[in-house]
Amino acid sequence: MTMAKTMDDPVPAGAAAGATRQTTPLPTGWPVATAAALAAVAVGIAMLAGGNVAALAGAEFRPLGAGLAALCIALVLSVPIGRALRSHARSAEAWGGGDYVAAREQAAHARHHAFTAMGISGFLLPVLAIATFLTINDAVVYKTFLRGDVILASLVDVTKAFGTNLSIAIAAQLLSMLFGLMLAIGRSLQGSSFTLVRGVCIFYVDIFRSLPAIVIIYLVCFGVPLMGIPVISGGQPMLYAIVALSLTYAAYNGEQFRAGLQGIHRSQISAAQSLGIPPGAVLRLIVLPQAMRRIAGPMLGNFIALQKDTALVNIVGIVDAFTQAKIYSANYYNLSSVTVVCILFIAVTIPQTRLVDYLVSRADSKEGR
Repeated sequence: MTMAKTMDDPVPAGAAAGATRQTTPLPTGWPVATAAALAAVAVGIAMLAGGNVAALAGAEFRPLGAGLAALCIALVLSVPIGRALRSHARSAEAWGGGDYVAAREQAAHARHHAFTAMGISGFLLPVLAIATFLTINDAVVYKTFLRGDVILASLVDVTKAFGTNLSIAIAAQLLSMLFGLMLAIGRSLQGSSFTLVRGVCIFYVDIFRSLPAIVIIYLVCFGVPLMGIPVISGGQPMLYAIVALSLTYAAYNGEQFRAGLQGIHRSQISAAQSLGIPPGAVLRLIVLPQAMRRIAGPMLGNFIALQKDTALVNIVGIVDAFTQAKIYSANYYNLSSVTVVCILFIAVTIPQTRLVDYLVSRADSKEGR
């Protein structure tokens, strides 16, 4: 039989110590110090960048530009850092006064403001570093790659030539998807009767995934005309470039198709066959629609890569955007026209990249991953 413990019973010393012990707030010293250090670096780089930009108008303006740039960056970063310092001090004061809840709350605020300052500095540092790089040595980098008159002079012709890149990319992607689907189906055939078919498909994929696209373009665009075969050897270089890129990317698209086909559970195919649905209809109506939804993102990623590889066709004399830009570069002895090509590819590629991320994310969410 146990006796109830009364208030007069002694309390163990360890238990008493545990009852009064309080969890210390999260550390605030190093976040605040790190934020202040990054801010100091940002202010220093801002002085360099501002001085370089102002010096373009005259050397006497360099101190003014450096001071204004440093002042602007300091004002932006002083807000979160100042709040972090105040919260840090309040946390220490509250902890010393025994208000542990307020101490932990103020410590959380201090860390939040310090990390905000770090984030702003993390954005400003590369921007300021790029600005400094572009304007260093009398803005020689800017004048070499970003001269406004050269960009305006080449913009129309380079943009028109960029249509050639897009035409080649779209035609090659359609052909490579068709050929890639045939390769995927060939590799997916079951049974010993199709061993040779599977072997040929595997051999093709291995070979063309091992060869650089530029080599295939060179061999097809120069090799086919040299053979002198009637009809085949009389084509246009643009046609040969489309064929070369189609042959190359069919290997990659084929692997994407195969992954999509293998992702369809065998029971669906068996159920369709048990209902008497012909194999072709099973593939067309059941397997391919599901596979395409699974591989839409990766397939679009292959198209982005193919789109960039269209710049390689300039080696066979096709006047694409890069070739047109090189003509202007030779005439002006400047590379700003090539910057136009970069801008065009970026403008077309980034939206597709974001679409790929969205499609992949949506596919993962549907599968519960």
